[in-house]
Amino acid sequence: MKSTYLIDGHNLLYALRPRFAAELVDGHPGTAAREALVQQLVAVFDRPGQVVRVYFDGGEAHAEQRSAQVEVIYPGGQGDQRADHAILAALPQRGLTPFGALRQRGQTPFMTTFEAPVVVTRDIKLAKRARRRGATVIDPAAFFAECDAGLIP
Repeated sequence: MKSTYLIDGHNLLYALRPRFAAELVDGHPGTAAREALVQQLVAVFDRPGQVVRVYFDGGEAHAEQRSAQVEVIYPGGQGDQRADHAILAALPQRGLTPFGALRQRGQTPFMTTFEAPVVVTRDIKLAKRARRRGATVIDPAAFFAECDAGLIP
């Protein structure tokens, strides 16, 4: 099955400060911490069949394909929670599964090899909203524990 992971990048870096301590600047993630996270994800997700999107607030809107599986997304815009909004926008509409959305448009669901997206965040509000849209939510510490143990991917 194909899995999609939508990662709340800055939230993960704050949640796992000890893991990224060497790259933090005055306790906050900057370019070095973001790069360290992305490099770890590229190393873990090195096989086809996985889609990993890491969302970061800040910067101009753009996306960087860092490997065949890992994409870094900066949604741009103004205000707080820009990454959260972009993650939610990548999920199906409220109350509709991906298949329900296809049926609503008169299309036949053919994507039976896809699992529900996994959102990696410790943000309670984002987690609640993502679950309402059918996503599985995993805490950053649990996510990396599973990656380190070889359970993901």
